[in-house]
Order: sequence, then C-alpha cells, then structure tokens
Amino acid sequence: MEKRLDGKVAIVTGAGSTPGEGIGNGKATAVVYAREGASVMLVDLRPEAAEETKKMIDQEEGKSFVFQANVAEAKDCQAVVEHCLKTYGQIDILHNNVGVGQKTYGGPLIVDEADWDWVMNINLKSMFLTCKAVLPQMLKQGEGAILNISSIAAVRYSSTYFIYSISKAGVNALTHCLAVEYADKGIRVNAIMPGLMDTPMIERQKVIYG
Repeated sequence: MEKRLDGKVAIVTGAGSTPGEGIGNGKATAVVYAREGASVMLVDLRPEAAEETKKMIDQEEGKSFVFQANVAEAKDCQAVVEHCLKTYGQIDILHNNVGVGQKTYGGPLIVDEADWDWVMNINLKSMFLTCKAVLPQMLKQGEGAILNISSIAAVRYSSTYFIYSISKAGVNALTHCLAVEYADKGIRVNAIMPGLMDTPMIERQKVIYG
C-alpha cells in the first residue's frame, strides 16, 4: 500500500463495531487509516469493541491505542485530545463516526422528547464537541482534516427516521459552517453521506424492529 498517511495521527470516534456479524464503519475506517500508515486513536464508549479493532490493526503491524470516552460529554472530548497529544504529539485527522438510529420509528407525533435528545446528543452534539476540542490543536499546527459521517437521510426524508434525518441534516450544516470558517487556516472539513449499508448496527435494528 502507498502509505499516504505515513507520519499522520488520526482520531476515530466509534472505532468499535456493534456486536454481530460483519464490520462497522468506524472499525473499517480505523483499519484503513492504519494500513495507510497513520497512528490511530481508537475512541469508543465500549472499549472491548475498540480492542477488537486494535487486534486487527496489530495483526497488520499498525499503530493504535484504545481510549474509552462518551463523546457526547465535553470533558470526555477534552480528555481524548489530551491523551492523543500525550501519546502521539499531534492530531492530523478527526474522523467523527459515532451515530445512532432513533429508538422509536416514526414521525413527530410518535417519537418523544427523550428520543429526540438522545439522537441529537449522540449524532450532532458529539460532533460539535469533538471538533471544538481538536480545533485549537489543528490551528496551532496550521493544518488538519475533519471528516463527519452524515447520511443520505439528511437530504432524503423518511417519516420512519424523522429524528435521525434531522440530526444528519444538522451534521451537514455543522460541516459547512466549519469548512467555511477554517478553510483559510489550513483545516479541511468534509462530510460523507453514505446510504444504507450492511453493518452490524443495521442488522441489530432489523432484529429489534423487524
């Protein structure tokens, strides 16, 4: 492989996979970053899931370490940055992969406030907090790249995924604002908008909701 990221440091949030067959997006991303030469910080609320990712990277002689954090909490996001700098001394890439679907399928008259808060905190607030935490270091370095995982649901509404769609539209808006704000400071901010993918999280939702 070309090792395009040799000497770079990447933080991947949601670096583990939901239990089940297959591989999740965060896990796959972290492995590819390592294959390309990056040193990877594997952030996940479930450290045992991130350890599985680390095993894959270790088998290919890549560099990574696991860190447990709830990225919907500002103090945890700051701890992520501090530990990354302590371990690797720099932050070149932030890959925001954490995301959830809603607990109840349906539109505004079906979902409740608790479900709204849960999805917005994890899907949108977490990305704001991680970006806020890493941007001072990227500004200090004079460069960096942030990738936020959005969804095609942000622009293709389904009443089944009412809250999820709005949260991902918010991710797009956050990405656009940050991209414009920091473009002249050497920091690139982009969103990726995948469609439905065959991941363990999707398979788990099939089992729960039918």
